[in-house]
Amino acid sequence: MGRAPGPVRRLAQKEFRQIFRDKVMVRLIFIMPIVQLFVLGYAVTLDLKGVRLSVLDEDGGPAARRLARAVVETETFAPGPVAGSEAELRDHLVAGRADLGLRLPAGLGRDLEEGRGRAALIVDGRNSAQAGQALAQAQAILGREAARLERERGAAPPTAGVVLAPLYLYNPELVSRFHMVPAIVVVLVTVISAMLTSMTVVREKELGTLEQLLVTPLTPRQLVLGKTLPLALLTYGELALATTVAVLWYRLPLAGSVPLLAGAVLLYLLVTLGGGLLASTVSHTQQQAVFTVWFFLVFGILLSGFFFPVSNMPEVLRWLTWLNPMRFVVEIVRGIFLKGSGAADLWPQLAMLALHGGTVFGLALWRFRKRIG
Repeated sequence: MGRAPGPVRRLAQKEFRQIFRDKVMVRLIFIMPIVQLFVLGYAVTLDLKGVRLSVLDEDGGPAARRLARAVVETETFAPGPVAGSEAELRDHLVAGRADLGLRLPAGLGRDLEEGRGRAALIVDGRNSAQAGQALAQAQAILGREAARLERERGAAPPTAGVVLAPLYLYNPELVSRFHMVPAIVVVLVTVISAMLTSMTVVREKELGTLEQLLVTPLTPRQLVLGKTLPLALLTYGELALATTVAVLWYRLPLAGSVPLLAGAVLLYLLVTLGGGLLASTVSHTQQQAVFTVWFFLVFGILLSGFFFPVSNMPEVLRWLTWLNPMRFVVEIVRGIFLKGSGAADLWPQLAMLALHGGTVFGLALWRFRKRIG
């Protein structure tokens, strides 16, 4: 790529100077994304921790106590109030003093020796995702501990036969941060590039300097290039910083190609810079521009697979996600970080990203030329 023409280069230099003179803008660019990356990296997690377990031990034997202790000694569960009856156990759940109840019936120790031990788990189902995950983890812990008790007694497990050994690829420890942090990086790139583009153009309107730019020899294309090029470079700086934090602090395995990551973000910048430019053409103040970008950003995040898989969404929403470029860049970034995916694996997502980028940036350029024409 050759050097930018003189007028474009001078406009880009002016943009850099104007951005770095604004202390609020500097904090917005450099401090806010890092704070968000650290806060969201820990706050936006699907890992269960501190689930309060209330135990009703009607057996009182060593085997029952050992089963209860095996559950609460994990990071997932924490000891809750002890129940003296089934009614009290349910009261703890109703009052919110416990999230999960474990009932160990009388005779459990004897039943375990005969290979037919049964325990009851009562779950607070208001949060269905947490309830299902807590139930599954508690069942797994109880099953492992019961099998361990049988082996210690020298008894054969009653279900001896085929033993399934699960193998988790790409995230062996099932750490939710590995899934969430790449998506957070995408959100930071989106916020910085789209919002700053909309704000810088609208700021020229508010200061009355846009008219001065329009009477210069710059063509609309050169004007757009001069305004967006500095923000694209700053966004790449943010991407490099966020990627460094993800790898060094969160220990994410950057298994794929860094140039492929940079190329995918370049395609995505056509969307975000074009979207910010479009927002600036319909806004008269910086506040209006920010709210316009934020309105579409919320829908983009919710329909991107950030929190929940696209496959879990209703069919109508799954079709709508094809109009959401954030969906494809999230899939690309996660694939590069965790799976080491290459261009041959990600070409459908890259193609859709290129289509969205060309469409949005072309529409933004047409709208901008019409607005100033």
